[in-house]
Amino acid sequence: MAVYAAHLTRTLQGRPSLFQVTAQEALGSTVKPALQKVIEFLAATYPNKCGWCVDWYDELYLLFDGCLQYYYLKHYAASFSESFYGLLRVPVSSSSEFSSGQQLPLHLEKASLALLVLLPYIRDKVEKVVDRWREDNEEGRLGKSRADRARRVAVHSYAVVHTASACARLLVLARYACGARCATPALAALRLALRDAPPREDAGGWGDTLRHAVTGDIGSAVSSLPALGSLALRGAEWGAFCVQLLRWWSARADHQQALPTPPPPKREDQALRWKNKCPLCLQSWKIPTVLPVSGYIFCYICISRHVRAHSSCPVTRCPAAETSLVRLYID
Repeated sequence: MAVYAAHLTRTLQGRPSLFQVTAQEALGSTVKPALQKVIEFLAATYPNKCGWCVDWYDELYLLFDGCLQYYYLKHYAASFSESFYGLLRVPVSSSSEFSSGQQLPLHLEKASLALLVLLPYIRDKVEKVVDRWREDNEEGRLGKSRADRARRVAVHSYAVVHTASACARLLVLARYACGARCATPALAALRLALRDAPPREDAGGWGDTLRHAVTGDIGSAVSSLPALGSLALRGAEWGAFCVQLLRWWSARADHQQALPTPPPPKREDQALRWKNKCPLCLQSWKIPTVLPVSGYIFCYICISRHVRAHSSCPVTRCPAAETSLVRLYID
């Protein structure tokens, strides 16, 4: 009877909105770059002890993310970001949902863990390799050998696959907005839907543990430790949300437009040698591209490679991003 009541409760709950679906995806994509900044800071501060973490960050995050997602799938039938927005994964088949209660079947739990952890890891690794091959192709380092032709085909194939996956995601979201149950391609592949999760039970916190410890009730203090772990996880969820909020705030241009316009940089004497030439290769421009932060014009290949590696202008050392490059069409 209790299982049937839980099934009815979940069935009658409303479907998550598009905002919840897209917001939990954005939150999940925030954790890895945020932790990477922490690792880079530790590596710069303690190079002898933490320097290796930068080279093996993808593998370290794979281990961390695997443990985190496994815990949430096991206890809440949801991913880390889905649990933060109060969502729950349920099978589309009503019979499977009725038999499994509030816990995913084992095969769906394992498949969800693989798609949440292994698939992003493989995608990031493939993307790094393809980016390196794309850069070699743009710079003309790929010859006519069979291996180089295969790399060139892989670059174009990856672009097609990436575009197709983005279109598939938009199509699934459009179908979800029209009433379909699956909100993402991964959930559609597993035949899973998202529902509002029931409220979590309050099992005490720091105050109960401290009170039991002071009074000498060690057994009760130990029994309340899982509650502390739950509080720590909630703190991690809100920490990830705050990081996402800060990234959104830093991406806004309103507060930057309110600042006074800085004076233009002084023209240096060596700039005369760079007239109608790229300051990096000292040759005539090939695909002239301006870096707005400094105003200098470079070859696209030269400046894109430098900005990706150093995130700054090679002449003025001002911070710059590859997304700020502007192509010039000069007659």
